[in-house]
Amino acid sequence: MAKNQTPSDNAQEEREIGIFDALWSLFSSMKTAIALLLIIAFASVLGTVIEQNATADVYIKAYGEKGYALLRALGLTDVYHSGWYVLLLSLFSVNLAVCTIKRFGIAWRRTFCPEVVSEPEQIAALQRSEEITTTLPLDEALSKVVGALRNRHYSVRTARPANSISVYAAKGRLGIWGPYITHFSMLIIFAGAIAGGLLGSRGQLVIAEGEKANSYVLRKGDTNGGGGPRLTNLGFSVRLRSFIVRLDKLRRPTSYRSDLEVYEGSKLATRKVVEVNSPLTYKGTSFYQADYGLAGLVLRVTYRNGDSVDLNYRVSVVENPKGRIYGISSSDNPMRQVALGGKKLTLYIHNIAPDYVGENAVSTSDRPLNPACDVLVSDRYPEYKGIDAWTRLGWLPVSKSANYKGFRIELVRTIDYTVLEVAKNPGLPIVYLGFGLILLGVFVSFYTTSRTIRVSITASGTGSRLVIGATSRAEPAIFDKDLDHLQSTLTEDRTN
Repeated sequence: MAKNQTPSDNAQEEREIGIFDALWSLFSSMKTAIALLLIIAFASVLGTVIEQNATADVYIKAYGEKGYALLRALGLTDVYHSGWYVLLLSLFSVNLAVCTIKRFGIAWRRTFCPEVVSEPEQIAALQRSEEITTTLPLDEALSKVVGALRNRHYSVRTARPANSISVYAAKGRLGIWGPYITHFSMLIIFAGAIAGGLLGSRGQLVIAEGEKANSYVLRKGDTNGGGGPRLTNLGFSVRLRSFIVRLDKLRRPTSYRSDLEVYEGSKLATRKVVEVNSPLTYKGTSFYQADYGLAGLVLRVTYRNGDSVDLNYRVSVVENPKGRIYGISSSDNPMRQVALGGKKLTLYIHNIAPDYVGENAVSTSDRPLNPACDVLVSDRYPEYKGIDAWTRLGWLPVSKSANYKGFRIELVRTIDYTVLEVAKNPGLPIVYLGFGLILLGVFVSFYTTSRTIRVSITASGTGSRLVIGATSRAEPAIFDKDLDHLQSTLTEDRTN
């Protein structure tokens, strides 16, 4: 017992060593790796099946208030950023690291410090073995064996134990490292995923055509400490040049296209048309096409003398269980007065149909595929406010105009907005590096075959006796050409 060390100290030290050994054994087990991988896969399935980072209304509608509370408590509304999911990735990373470290020494010794000396009986028990007797003396037999193996691109080492010569030849040693490269690449991927989860952010950016935005609404959880979502600065500006919806012959949307520009200050940095599965990425921030809607209307009023004025209206959208309801924004005035040619006219937008198809079926969907507005006009308001002062012009889509006492009223343009999913992931380059290493590891594992040939040369009468053994993960036939070449080198001196 060490000086000043009590029996209780020894017991404590033994317990600590025992706990360490138990943890090492647990995390170096392939069963642990498989169990963790299955749990991570199950968690990822939950993150796919359950909509992530949606609003509270979406979850309550789908699962009820108690179900929503349970989902939030378990972190299932944001699985990939939850603490328990990051913990699972961390534990799996530790498991991979321990498994790799545990087997690293074996691979290192096989590659750089192989055991050269082997007994003839050990060599004869290898995957492929042969025995040759030759009239050549030991040193000449060694010279021919080494030359033949090097001619077949083997790296050769020799040793001279008592009364014999041992030869160790290896080729394709990089193949030994294929699984380790793959394990290391998975660690890099998990490190990138954890870095993205802890340091990255996701959110939404809504931009109307012709407008710019330099921040987006962060969606990390439902609210920012109960105070509602918060804005996160992009560090640059994004402008929506135009938004285009393409329809097929049955008026079904086939593609959504946001023509985006990125500005550094007043300077245009880049431009890209964003479609589904074709995002814009700039300075580590990616913009994905998520949704769209109607942001505004432009009515043009023209008098008979040619004078005209454009009226811009902002549109608001309200979500309800039956779909989207469109109307003039509460921050805007649906009633406008214009004066042209010495005459005045008051216009009132009474209603908005997002997908106008005709008077009998005003709107067939809640998507703004063919917006139209229901317009009322009066040339006596506000002097006379009776309801009989108003004349209904009917529904005005972009392709239609209406006339009223020398005025022509038409909907000349609709303004769409795009909803972009914003993802800022500083760990993404690390993940890409990991995937690149996975490809390298798979290539090395499957297309680089590690081969080992061992030869024991001993004196036999006036010549030498050679015991040759070969081993590889591949079939024994892989050594046919190597051993044939080795035998042909010794054939002229061979005696059975």
